[in-house]
Amino acid sequence: MNHQKLFTCLLIIFTLLLVVAPVNDCQAQRNASRAFEKEVFSKRKAKVADNKGGANRAAAKAMKEQEKKEARRDKEDAKQLKALRKQHFENQSASTQERMVNNRKNTETRYKEKKQKIRKEQSKPDLKKQTQPKPQKVKKKAKTRDPKKQPKLKQHKIKKY
Repeated sequence: MNHQKLFTCLLIIFTLLLVVAPVNDCQAQRNASRAFEKEVFSKRKAKVADNKGGANRAAAKAMKEQEKKEARRDKEDAKQLKALRKQHFENQSASTQERMVNNRKNTETRYKEKKQKIRKEQSKPDLKKQTQPKPQKVKKKAKTRDPKKQPKLKQHKIKKY
């Protein structure tokens, strides 16, 4: 009995709430969809952000300076490497120096030949049409025997059980 009264009371309260306080659409969702539609379907072009800010200029300047430093370092490294090779070459005996020079010349000529060969292959491509292999023609078998003169095959009798 007590449960029935409680159930009916709750039922009446819920129905009153549904009538008095109707469900409203979420305003945030509606506004977000409008903004998206304006962005996608608007006829006006979007403004491009200017990259002329002070921070961007400073960063560009710093990057240029860094590139200059790297270029200077590379030049110095190349100079040091050249000097080191020269010193190493001078420390060798006369026969070794001669052998080193000959080896360098040989490798340069081989490299040039290889490069020329590659250029020739690239400059003169094979433009012939590639033909597909033709199917072999089926030869007709020559009639060697007359089908009327061939012997008849014997048929075995089927045994009935």
